[in-house]
Amino acid sequence: MAAPITHVAITARVFDKFFKGRAKEDFFIGSLFPDIRYLGVIARDKTHYANITLNDLVGDDSFLAGVKFHSILDAAREKFMVENDVYALCPRSKYITQSLKILEDEILYKYVKDWQEYINYLKNILPEEINLGISNKDAQRWHNLLMQYFKKQPNEHEVTVFALGFGFSKEATREINENIADMKNNKKIISMIKSLYRNFDTLIK
Repeated sequence: MAAPITHVAITARVFDKFFKGRAKEDFFIGSLFPDIRYLGVIARDKTHYANITLNDLVGDDSFLAGVKFHSILDAAREKFMVENDVYALCPRSKYITQSLKILEDEILYKYVKDWQEYINYLKNILPEEINLGISNKDAQRWHNLLMQYFKKQPNEHEVTVFALGFGFSKEATREINENIADMKNNKKIISMIKSLYRNFDTLIK
């Protein structure tokens, strides 16, 4: 999976090409919704889809199309990272996947021109979220966590707050931040993250 900022940045990059005409607010809330599972309030198989393509979104409302696109983005991102041996460039750590995803968030944050637009979307809880069995309280907790995370480019403090909010221990969070600091010095990793962003539309055709 990708982390939330990466989901917004990449989805924003391809939205007009693939989803023009969709309700943007509903689509983006839907595209972020699946990872609410990390709060322990819904099973992964209720929010993620295997082996789907853009054609599988035809006929869906904007929210559900966003939910499904989340899985398309996750799968394309992971395939790209594996095929380009990015994990081989990373330090050894049981938290390396999480660390790489958050580094992607840090790098891609600046590619979104107006974060306030997406923060404003998250001020609203959609009926579709509640219809999937999420309580209003848990939906609000998820939206609040994202709104706080989107306010500024991730740094060690922001990553700590976000990771703890996701249920990681203080020790795990410390290791994640150490991994990120290490990987930021690797120009090849940074280059591959930027390449993922620039070329993403070609990865899902």
